[in-house]
Amino acid sequence: MIIVTGGPGTGKSYTAAKIEEMTEGLTKLSYDAVKEKNWDTFGFDNKKQKEALNGFALEEFYLYVRKAMRASGTLLLEYPFYQYHKPRLEELAKEYGYNVITVYLYGDSKTVYERSVKRDHGGKRHPGHLTDCYHKEEYSEEEPAAVDAVPDYEGFCRWMRERNYNIGLGHTIAVDVTDFTRIDYEELIKEIRLRSE
Repeated sequence: MIIVTGGPGTGKSYTAAKIEEMTEGLTKLSYDAVKEKNWDTFGFDNKKQKEALNGFALEEFYLYVRKAMRASGTLLLEYPFYQYHKPRLEELAKEYGYNVITVYLYGDSKTVYERSVKRDHGGKRHPGHLTDCYHKEEYSEEEPAAVDAVPDYEGFCRWMRERNYNIGLGHTIAVDVTDFTRIDYEELIKEIRLRSE
């Protein structure tokens, strides 16, 4: 099981896509994909409803993980997993005898913050990430983002410290993503393969 984690703006989706592109036979699962599906299906009217729906989606995500593990395939999980998620992932890995490799993405806090803000204001993110009231059939792109969706720099740094995305499951490969052009994805794949044997 390969877990790609890191804070907002660290390029998890891109890194996971590169791993998937360069590795045969992976089953890729994303908690965000499950959340977004449920947001579109059910919608939410406030932060409390959104949090409840996200909890439901997390349990659904773990069911997908469990199902894939029963098939004994190689899994690729991508999400900003933090310490809250670690015990459940560890429990599933032990239950099904999975070797875990964590790819932990980190970078200069200011650079990562600026990327995160740019992404959230770029119009390509699912609106459910940015608002506390969302119904697909009623949503307008002119609606403002929730106040806490894009925190200020100090709030962002505090969030990163409190959550601690370096979950340290199995063997951890730490990748500095401050400058994407300096990342050697071929070397990353080689290390993943080495640790998978």
